[in-house]
Amino acid sequence: MKKLLGIILFLILLAACSNSEPVIVKVDRQPNEEQSEPELVEEIRDEEVDEFIEFSLEDELLRVNLKQIPILDAFLQGSENRQEIIEEMNLERILNREDNDVYLLEFSCNNDQCSYLLLSQNTDNTGHLVADLATFANFSISPDESKLLLRFTRNSKEQYPLSNIIVIDIDKWTILTLHNETITNNIFDFNWPIISASWIDEETITISVPDGIHFESNNQETDNVNEVQEIQFYVK
Repeated sequence: MKKLLGIILFLILLAACSNSEPVIVKVDRQPNEEQSEPELVEEIRDEEVDEFIEFSLEDELLRVNLKQIPILDAFLQGSENRQEIIEEMNLERILNREDNDVYLLEFSCNNDQCSYLLLSQNTDNTGHLVADLATFANFSISPDESKLLLRFTRNSKEQYPLSNIIVIDIDKWTILTLHNETITNNIFDFNWPIISASWIDEETITISVPDGIHFESNNQETDNVNEVQEIQFYVK
C-alpha cells in the first residue's frame, strides 16, 4: 500500500509540473435532464485522446480532466468495469466564487465509506485527496471566505463516529495545519470522535468533542458521552 501511494504521489507531482490544463472544464451547453449519471467522454486533440468524466449538475455541465488527476486515472485504469465505477461517482459544488468554484468528488465507495477529491476550477490547481474510506459530514467557509473546512467521519464501536478535519487555503490551494498548545496527541486523522467543527475567526476554529475525553491517553472512551466540550485550534 505504501509503495502504491508513493507511485501515485509521484504521478501527481509529475502531472503538476508537466502541463497547466484545468482539472475541471465547464461545458458550454445546458445539462441534459436525461443524463443523470456521469459518463466517460473522449476528445481527440493533435492525434492524442484526452479522457474526461462528464457530470451533469443542476445548473451546469462539467468535465473532469483525468490527465490532471493521476490518482483518479490510476484507479479507473485498474477497474474492470470503468463505466460502472464512473456511474457511482458523485460531484458536488461546495463553493461558488467569481474566480474559482470548488467541488468535492466522491468515488470508490464501499459500505458508505468513500474516497474524496477536492477539485478547483482554477487552472493551476490539481486535486487534493482529502479523505479515504470515510463519509463526508459537512463543510464551512471561514468568515473572510479564504479558507475551507471539511469534516469526514468513520464508523466506530463507540456512540460517536471517529472524525477528521481538513482545512484548505482556497487561494494558495494548500492544506493547513491545526495547532493547540495543550494537546500533544493527534486527535484528528480519525483517531477521536469530533461532533462538530466551526469557525471562530479566519485563523481559529472550534471543535466539539464528548465531554470527559482524555486526549493525554490513547483511550478513546469518555466519562460522559451526553455532554460536549469545546476546544479551539489555530490554523497555520
